[in-house]
Amino acid sequence: MGRRIREQAWRDFERWCRGRGLRALPAHPWTVAAYLRWCEPRHRVTTIVKTLRVIARAHLLDCRKPPDRHPTVKRTLRRIEARWRSRGDRAALFRAEDFTGEGAARPPEPAADAKTGRRAWSPRATPRLVSRRHKW
Repeated sequence: MGRRIREQAWRDFERWCRGRGLRALPAHPWTVAAYLRWCEPRHRVTTIVKTLRVIARAHLLDCRKPPDRHPTVKRTLRRIEARWRSRGDRAALFRAEDFTGEGAARPPEPAADAKTGRRAWSPRATPRLVSRRHKW
């Protein structure tokens, strides 16, 4: 890992900590674990591991205990790696077209009033989203 990449990774970590009111040096293991989880959807696992090494190196150079050996950080990294390995086995919870509007189901058109010719919306024209609870 080049010097510029290490410096950029450390600056990103410092900026992330500063934005949340946390200390980057010495960083609490929970802070490092939270940062790794924040990085998970944004970076590959190899980049996250390298970032953790950069954070540990900065602590060693400042004569501090490196947080990468803490059980919380180790467990977080193992879980990130496990999720990365199983990413192809997971199904999507929602279809993309449900949110983009492409091919989405439209509400039924209301029937026109015979006398006025205007469409009349009634409360039952669209399906209820939540069923009501019955009070017995």
